Amino acid sequence: MSEHHHSHHKKDGSSLFKQRSLANIQRKKVIEKVLKITLIIIALLMALAVIFVYTIG
Repeated sequence: MSEHHHSHHKKDGSSLFKQRSLANIQRKKVIEKVLKITLIIIALLMALAVIFVYTIG
């Protein structure tokens, strides 16, 4: 019984590791996308601020 349990645990561990690494890759992609969007928004806001200052000035 204990031998069966051990082999089952081993299988679970490898699949869990695979799933975890896939999740990490996915998370990295999402974070990169969010960072890109954030940088674009900041750049746009800065450009708008400059235009705003120039039009008022």
